Amino acid sequence: MGLILLAVTMPCLLALVWFHGDTLHADNEALQGRQRALTQLEAMLDDVHAAADGAMPLVEGRCADVIDALRVRAAVVPQVRSLLLAREGVVYCSTLFGDVSASPASFWPNHEALALIDGNAVTPDRPLLLYRSTQGSQQVIAVVDALNAWQGGAAEDAAGRMTWRVADMQIGSDGRLQPGRAGQMNDASVTASSRYPMAVASTSFAGRPALSGSLFRVPILLALLAGIPAGYLAHLFLQRRHGLPTELERAIQKGEFIPYYQPLVHAADMEWAGLEVLARWGHPSRGLLAPDSFMPSLEQTELILPMTAQLMEQAAVELADMLPLLPASFHVSFNITPAHLTGRWLPEQCQRFLAAFPPGRISLVLELTEREAVDADAAVHAVLDEVRRMGVRIALDDFGVGHSNLGHLQELRADRLKIDRGFVARLVAPGRMTPILRTILDLAERMDLDVVAEGVETWTQADALARHGVTLLQGYLFARPLASADLASVLVRPPGPRRARGEGVLADSQVADPEREIHT
Repeated sequence: MGLILLAVTMPCLLALVWFHGDTLHADNEALQGRQRALTQLEAMLDDVHAAADGAMPLVEGRCADVIDALRVRAAVVPQVRSLLLAREGVVYCSTLFGDVSASPASFWPNHEALALIDGNAVTPDRPLLLYRSTQGSQQVIAVVDALNAWQGGAAEDAAGRMTWRVADMQIGSDGRLQPGRAGQMNDASVTASSRYPMAVASTSFAGRPALSGSLFRVPILLALLAGIPAGYLAHLFLQRRHGLPTELERAIQKGEFIPYYQPLVHAADMEWAGLEVLARWGHPSRGLLAPDSFMPSLEQTELILPMTAQLMEQAAVELADMLPLLPASFHVSFNITPAHLTGRWLPEQCQRFLAAFPPGRISLVLELTEREAVDADAAVHAVLDEVRRMGVRIALDDFGVGHSNLGHLQELRADRLKIDRGFVARLVAPGRMTPILRTILDLAERMDLDVVAEGVETWTQADALARHGVTLLQGYLFARPLASADLASVLVRPPGPRRARGEGVLADSQVADPEREIHT
């Protein structure tokens, strides 16, 4: 009986010991992760601080006289989305809109140097970080895309298990703001900055009190009873911690990622021009999953490379079968990340894809996502130069909301800009082009770049964009993302006549008038 009891109890005791040690190890990892994230966030704010302080002498001038210099200040710092000048309690100049008039109190929720606020009408789904530099009655306010700053600061340390606290607000991996309630987590799970009013907090098992050593002094029977739930909790913890990467790797091995296609049209004649290849996950138990549920995890690992390779290979086979339906000069675009720009991977994949079609029959476009900054060093330029020699074109995706800036645009020598759907959604009348969208289009015209507008849902938007020089249009007005089985039936019909019949068109009345406010 003693041997049987020992055989049953020992695994439970070992589970308790292991779980105790793993918790202590997780606490230490969480602390190091918070410190690394905080260091990167402080470095980002140092650049923002330098930009704001450097613009302080401009506060003494009129907006019309200093706006060009102010825009240069904003353009050279990747993290800064816009700069505002204020004096005597009134914001009077903005890099986005020129002369304005507003009180900082109308959008600043506290009296701190930093504040987190919800996205505004320009980017309603993107929280913003506000930084204020003050000298007497003069202020320079810098506006930063908070989600990009947070994901860039915590990407290497699992941002899903940490939150960024600024004053009484906090932001997590889902990009949403919520009140940072006092006492919500132990003090041991919070690391505060000594230079800025902010902190990074752990939100998972990391930072919770370790298992007490007293459990090892209870009778063996209690150890058995305690070991069963402890081992189960340890199993759940490891499953949550390591489950998704393992499942993604299995999905790649099983070929569960499949291409979906969203066609684009020429703005000039409303004829089919190309398509974007989008990833979908045919999960065996959860059904068809959109990219938002798996792409962030893929982009943080090297699994993004084999997944993209499978997508390109499958798309090449499916599109080659329907080649007679594709117009001349038809282009196919794929999304890539900075991880794709290392080594020989990208040139080899592009060569394989183009080899599936007759020479010159299909053009390939690579859309570089702006969720992570690109370190455009010599190796990256070598990769981009090689794929350009194959005739491949480079586009910057979601331009205006990610890490894109003028310096970045020049370094990468992009051929095309893709306007984020958030800017397109603000178009409700052909003659009411928003200032920031007009600025992007003027910039593209000066640099001789093609422009793609995504998220087009009404003919009002399509007409306004075509009138102002947009080259290509993409959105539900013309076609939703389609499986290969449905793509052929769409491409055989021209998109232009749909305007008269009203097929798939969202009524212009469904789009709300833009709010009149200062867009920070």
